[in-house]
Amino acid sequence: MQDAKVLARINLDALLSNLEIMARDDAETSSAASSWNGSITFAVGFSGPRTTLEFSDGLVKVFPGKASTPGMVLFFPNEQMLNNMFSGQGVGFPIPIKGLTKIKGLLTFMKLAKRMEEILKGDNPPQALKAKLMLNTISKAMAIVANYDPGAKPLVEHAKGVAELSVKDGYAVNIEFSGVSAVARGEHADDPDFKMEFGSDDIFLDLTEDKVDIFAAVCLLDLALMGDLHLAEATVNPLLDRIGLYLQ
Repeated sequence: MQDAKVLARINLDALLSNLEIMARDDAETSSAASSWNGSITFAVGFSGPRTTLEFSDGLVKVFPGKASTPGMVLFFPNEQMLNNMFSGQGVGFPIPIKGLTKIKGLLTFMKLAKRMEEILKGDNPPQALKAKLMLNTISKAMAIVANYDPGAKPLVEHAKGVAELSVKDGYAVNIEFSGVSAVARGEHADDPDFKMEFGSDDIFLDLTEDKVDIFAAVCLLDLALMGDLHLAEATVNPLLDRIGLYLQ
């Protein structure tokens, strides 16, 4: 069962963080982002999460909290309304409480959101970029679920170590478990305790879309599992199953 508060954090801190990667790696995204400089803050309720997008010369920076300079603020009364906006279902209109004159920024964000949907769900997307966005989303969603989903608490309260997910000779992410919390990073780990390495971008994407059986991939050496298998069995794999409830 989905937790609306957890899903809201995934939408804000995992999905929106993809815009940073897209602005660096995708010419269409960079071109759209370059049309406006400024910030947009997504705010949920009076004490819920806040995430800010900062646009500057075609680059996008995504970080928790408010912008240091005045910008547009999109307020959502509760997590469900934010989630509805991301899913396109139900009532999900934000209340713009600041920056009404910065409507160009909102139009810029809408272009970037449409481009992300084309990459993640469209036909014939750039495979390397799609794989990078998916790895980024999965790693950040895993950390969010580990930190905020009550049902995941038993999976992480004693887990210690670093798990890396990567494409061979390509992009990598890692999640560090401290026994109390989890932190996701978009980079290779210096010395991961457990490593899950996919043979190529295509293999990784096929596995995420259930087009390939995971056991067959291991047997064919398209997927390598190395290191602390207890960390994988007790924490990483159950968390991957759990985030599947949210990333549909």
